[in-house]
Amino acid sequence: MSLRRQRAGRRGYSPTAGLHFDDEEFESRIVWIWGTARSGSTWLLQMLSHPLKLEWSKEPQDLLGFVAPRSWQGTVDAIPVDTTFVSNHLLPSFGPADYTDDLAPVTVYSALDMRDRGNFFFSPKYEDAWHPEVRRMMLVRFHRIVERTAEHYDVKSPLVLLKETSGAHAAPLVMSMFPRSRLVFLVRDGRDMVDSHVAASQPGGWLPQRGWATPEERRQFIRRWARTWVGDMASIERAFEAHPPELRKMLRYEDLLAAPASNLGSLVEWLGLRRSERWLEGTVRANAFDSIAPEQKGPKKFFRSATPGAWRKNMTDEEAATLESIMGGKLRELGYPVTDGSPAPVKRAGRRR
Repeated sequence: MSLRRQRAGRRGYSPTAGLHFDDEEFESRIVWIWGTARSGSTWLLQMLSHPLKLEWSKEPQDLLGFVAPRSWQGTVDAIPVDTTFVSNHLLPSFGPADYTDDLAPVTVYSALDMRDRGNFFFSPKYEDAWHPEVRRMMLVRFHRIVERTAEHYDVKSPLVLLKETSGAHAAPLVMSMFPRSRLVFLVRDGRDMVDSHVAASQPGGWLPQRGWATPEERRQFIRRWARTWVGDMASIERAFEAHPPELRKMLRYEDLLAAPASNLGSLVEWLGLRRSERWLEGTVRANAFDSIAPEQKGPKKFFRSATPGAWRKNMTDEEAATLESIMGGKLRELGYPVTDGSPAPVKRAGRRR
């Protein structure tokens, strides 16, 4: 076939041809929950999908990552997906994302200066070729979750709730592929987020990888996560601001914790889910911190305290000053109180990959 005929054929090519579902309709049922790790995202996802319960297993028969109560005979209208890590594959970073001074994420690609090379597979110079194909792959993968859920439960046009908290640096890229989906931006005071990471990564903490062991390692750990939080917030903000206003919603963890029923009820209504007052009371009660078994919560456990502002008693004065010197501008921008000496917000970078 001549090159001219190949080019002519590509003009009529569709990356969604042959799909066994309506890609645009299905995309409109995808809900991205963006935030940072330790922001309350698991709690929010669990409440939204109640009475389904998140459950992870390495067993071959575990295809879903959640289970329903044995006696439950309802219809699944919201499928929880607890972190896909797709962002980390599209823009891989090493551990918590690092950022440049203008808050552009430092990825494997940018560190090796590959971003603008034509030979680089995900080069923006070839975005017209790979962007729609990656979108198609992701849609097929997400739709397969619906199909497998239907093999076990009654399912009818469910929402697919995608919690994405480990790859916030790639939020602008991912959301650019899904303009018809919904975006929930879950915000938490970054000082509490860092404090939670410090506890999880301490010797004997619940995270398996080594975080810090000495005072100096702790100081460096705090500085790195503080910078990551600022960059992650800026990345999600860029995705949020570029998304259609009617399809985006910001939610503060502290507000959700203070008034879970009213804030969750508002979110459920915005998502178009039909929920009763009885369901709302039930999910808040079932997922309250007080309902967690005592042996499953504590200073070194995944379920730690659910106490906003705990960083004040867990951080030294020097550590608190470090947090505000790095995070102060972004904290103030997001409405969190900081000392008068904190820096102004960093000017946001343009769209980067």
